[in-house]
Amino acid sequence: MKRRDAFFGLGLLGTAAASGRAWAQPALRRVGVLSVGNTPSDMPRMLAELGRVDGRDITVDMRSAQGRTETLPALAAELAALRPAVVISLGPQATTAVLAADPAVPVVALLGSAVEAGLVPQLARPGGRLTGVSFLGSTLNGKRLELLAELLPKGASVMNLGDASLRTASFLTDELAQVSRSLGMATHNVPAATPAEIDTAFATAARLRVIGVNVLASPFLHAQRGRIFALAAKARLPAIYQWPQSAREGGLVAYGPDLPAMNRLLAEMAVQVLNGTRAGDIPMVQPTRFELVINQATARTLGLTLPRTLLLRADEVIG
Repeated sequence: MKRRDAFFGLGLLGTAAASGRAWAQPALRRVGVLSVGNTPSDMPRMLAELGRVDGRDITVDMRSAQGRTETLPALAAELAALRPAVVISLGPQATTAVLAADPAVPVVALLGSAVEAGLVPQLARPGGRLTGVSFLGSTLNGKRLELLAELLPKGASVMNLGDASLRTASFLTDELAQVSRSLGMATHNVPAATPAEIDTAFATAARLRVIGVNVLASPFLHAQRGRIFALAAKARLPAIYQWPQSAREGGLVAYGPDLPAMNRLLAEMAVQVLNGTRAGDIPMVQPTRFELVINQATARTLGLTLPRTLLLRADEVIG
């Protein structure tokens, strides 16, 4: 190649490189998702239905602690290093980890009791950089105890299985104790923060001779629901759970809001943040519809006859 041609070729390459820079697309804004249990696999689809397609408009980065809450700080730090525009956090432990890992990122959180946990001053105007869904965790713990009482003899002894890692220690709240007294029940608050401690809790339940288990609101306990199903079945203990899907998957009874519907609300709020609304200016919402789901097959396994009045009130009866 002649020298002049070589310089001409370099000139073309330089022009092409400059044009490539001009045509380059800006980096996609990132949406982080952090959960204690399995990350909601339908979150990218929900965001896409709201006009934010993963890989086209945004990049969705999902992290799960797989039920091991001690890994949440490291996972939150991973997300923070990616510089997300917003993080969706599922549960108070995940939310606390995200807030600590990044001092500026807006957070859209799923929480049991946001005000009681001290994460926001009020639901209508949370302020700061946090919003989301607060699903009445402590109140529903009491309502589930009432439902469990319908399955058991008067004055029954029940274990409230709680999550020891929750800041609010909801299994020790006055509200739950008040419900217990009104029902004339003997309740035992047993905390667990690891899978091994769940096993220990059921061993404690055997010593205490409880005849029912109220599994309290907790991302960790929900992530460990398969283990709890097995332990409750082995001990032949009727148990009630937080999310309706638990009864569909083998738990005896569940009462609470629909989890996919809660995730949809989180996706909508995350899109609001992406559109420029400050997270703290978005009112936190509370669910208004709750489902009672009963698994008749599990009841038969336990040798339990369910009250007709309870079956008639159920939104769904399985088996």
